[in-house]
Amino acid sequence: MKKLFSMDNPLMKALSIAADLLILNILTAVLCLPVVTIGPAFVALNDICIRLVRGEEGYIIKPYFQAFAANIKRGLLFSLILIVAGAILYFDYLAAVTYVPELKAAIIAIGVILLAFAFYAFALQARYENTFGGTLKNAALLAIANFPRTLFMVICSIGLWLVCIHFYRVGVPILLLLGISLPTYVNVLLLNGVFRKLEHEDEKEDDEYAYANPEVSDDDTDGDVDTESEIEEQAE
Repeated sequence: MKKLFSMDNPLMKALSIAADLLILNILTAVLCLPVVTIGPAFVALNDICIRLVRGEEGYIIKPYFQAFAANIKRGLLFSLILIVAGAILYFDYLAAVTYVPELKAAIIAIGVILLAFAFYAFALQARYENTFGGTLKNAALLAIANFPRTLFMVICSIGLWLVCIHFYRVGVPILLLLGISLPTYVNVLLLNGVFRKLEHEDEKEDDEYAYANPEVSDDDTDGDVDTESEIEEQAE
């Protein structure tokens, strides 16, 4: 019986993650209500999901608000881009429906591509220090360099919503409870391998530099991951 309720039990771990995702879904949905706060809310959501995937955090509510506050400025820029891009695509789609139906598929494709870039941008902003432009550039490079993974992320995220809407009697409650946090958690699971590889390569470079420059202290080689060069190498 003790083993059944032990946190090492896979069932208890799954239930714990489900409970955390439920809380994260509520927090993110509420903080997205002003619309302009969508960016920092999703960055904070990615931050906590990364910690959950890596087993780095036991609590989620306080760290979530800390991540939200820490990324408020950059997050608002993300919000602005998403709002403007979304509005342009929406009105373009309406115009295409009326005047040029052949363009509907192209507009939808552009929207899906931007959505994929957003997945990477939110996760990168949550995990690494970089300029805003650098984060966007790296998001695009990673999305292209890891195209099969990117495609699977898009299919999982959009597919969940489409299936839940189709089977709305069961699906709508699922969307209300986990419609935001579950796709993000799945995306982070897929992105974790990419980030681990970047961090591992950066650690190897630090070790090689320290070996070649023994006069440099360990503190001088510690710091944030230099994702810029590593990501560009992946994209080549």
